[in-house]
Amino acid sequence: MAADPAQLSPAREALRAWLTGAGVEEADVEVVLIAVGEACANAIEHGYRFAPGASVTVSARLRAGRLEVEIRDTGGWREGPSQGGDRGRGRLIMARLMDEAQLDGTPDGTTVRLVKHLSGRE
Repeated sequence: MAADPAQLSPAREALRAWLTGAGVEEADVEVVLIAVGEACANAIEHGYRFAPGASVTVSARLRAGRLEVEIRDTGGWREGPSQGGDRGRGRLIMARLMDEAQLDGTPDGTTVRLVKHLSGRE
């Protein structure tokens, strides 16, 4: 997707459609959408600072009741300005909602790997 905040909603809807089509329960769908939305928003804000022409790649796969999602950008990680309040909690939200949340930042970009063990699946 384009690294543009306006693309967050269409990306969530595409992921929702894929998850629902794969038979993922609604409660799990909602949790995953929040975590992936946070990761995508962070990639846009911290990786590119809304740079024109930049993109964020989201890939997902289901394996034996385990959902693995990877969010990748090729921008350089930059911490956002310290604004307090409700800012700066994206990584915490991802870690609390998912069973695994890993962020790997390099000079070539950042990759977020999220894993969720799905309800009612083996």
